[in-house]
Amino acid sequence: MSNFKKFFSKIKNEVKFSKAGEGHRLNEPSPTPRNIQPQPRSQISTRQNSDGGAASRAAAEAAQQRLQQQLSVQQSGASSSRTADSVRRQAQRELEQEKALENQFQRALDIKDHYFGNRQVSVDNSPVVDLSNFLFKCPDVFGDDVCLPYDDLQQEIENTLRLQLDSEPIVAATLLFLTCNQKDQEKLNASKEIICKYFDNIITNPDEEKYRRIRSQNKVYLEKVSPLKYAFELLQASGFILSDDQESIVYHERSIEPLQLARDTLMNGEPIQVQLDRNLKIFQPTKEHPSIPPIQQLPKDPLFYQPTVGDVLREKQRQKDLIEKEEMLRTKVMRERDEKPDSYIQYKYTVIRIRMPNEIIIQVIFQSNDLLSSLFDYLRSHILVHNWLPFTLISNADRRVYTSQDEQSITFNQCGLVPAALLSFQWDEQALRDVQGQTPNFPADTFIKPEVLANANRL
Repeated sequence: MSNFKKFFSKIKNEVKFSKAGEGHRLNEPSPTPRNIQPQPRSQISTRQNSDGGAASRAAAEAAQQRLQQQLSVQQSGASSSRTADSVRRQAQRELEQEKALENQFQRALDIKDHYFGNRQVSVDNSPVVDLSNFLFKCPDVFGDDVCLPYDDLQQEIENTLRLQLDSEPIVAATLLFLTCNQKDQEKLNASKEIICKYFDNIITNPDEEKYRRIRSQNKVYLEKVSPLKYAFELLQASGFILSDDQESIVYHERSIEPLQLARDTLMNGEPIQVQLDRNLKIFQPTKEHPSIPPIQQLPKDPLFYQPTVGDVLREKQRQKDLIEKEEMLRTKVMRERDEKPDSYIQYKYTVIRIRMPNEIIIQVIFQSNDLLSSLFDYLRSHILVHNWLPFTLISNADRRVYTSQDEQSITFNQCGLVPAALLSFQWDEQALRDVQGQTPNFPADTFIKPEVLANANRL
């Protein structure tokens, strides 16, 4: 096998040497092959320039164009990518700014409502005052002798007015309509306006049949008129009747005079108001009862003293509000308002007890939005023997002094005498000395009128 390799190698070498031509020295130039004729340099360069130059330039230009296209595509892709990213970032920044502005606006609204809005919450009862013992009277209907709880008195007024529907239908129906719906004044005013519109249409166009008929299924009538008590009775007293098919209410009178009277009565009418009875009570300590009873015993039910979920949430919100208010700048008016405890609560009634110097205690009831001057007026006109002598009332809670000589233009709510308060009575010292100087035997220790002591509810 090795001999064959040597043989083939020798043949290859011989063939290679045979193609190389004749030999020459190393320092001699290489001989030109016999079959190749030498050409001048100018001819060779001319041929190269004429044949391959145009192709080379075309290839180079094509390559350059492809390169430029690739670069432009890459640049456009990068530019579009950068543009989309910048748009997304700008949109995100605008959304964040808008959300921040919305939060600031909502916070400003909360602060405005907290400090300048209607923060008062009206409450009809409290854990201190038992409203079931409150009595009311209606002097316009029953005089001053009838005193009943509020709901009972309202029912008596309604029953009395219903008895007058046959003899005075327009007046009685109007008073029933205004009195029995006065708790929701907004709905009452809306219904009153619509009924007057019904009347005006007929008065202005007495011959138009379409104005004389009110469809029972009319949306306005169903939503704003018929739900109110005695609205139909008012229309009936004004001259309307129910149609035979009971689908309409029709004004059947040919004359418009009853309608004009009904309209004037409705426009000028006022609901019957009830008055809170002072429910005067006098507590006089005796050997058998040396102490006076509390205003109301607290309930024995243990659930009354356990905080509810609402109590916990309100306390949490209160603490949060305190923290926020400490972190913000507040005006003097804001700070003074916050210093008043429970200034956001407006009780409806308050029980006032007045301790006289002889240990007799007077208890009266007022509405919490009554002026404090009404208490001084009541004492002068109904209780005190020497009603011309100036006196003072001192709060047992904060020792604040209220004088009868001052103009008391504040309410019980505003001065914190709610839902119950204990005041101490005393004559004005300077005025009492002047009177005693002129009348040495002046009975300064006599305070309450004898007839009041005789007729008051003693406990």
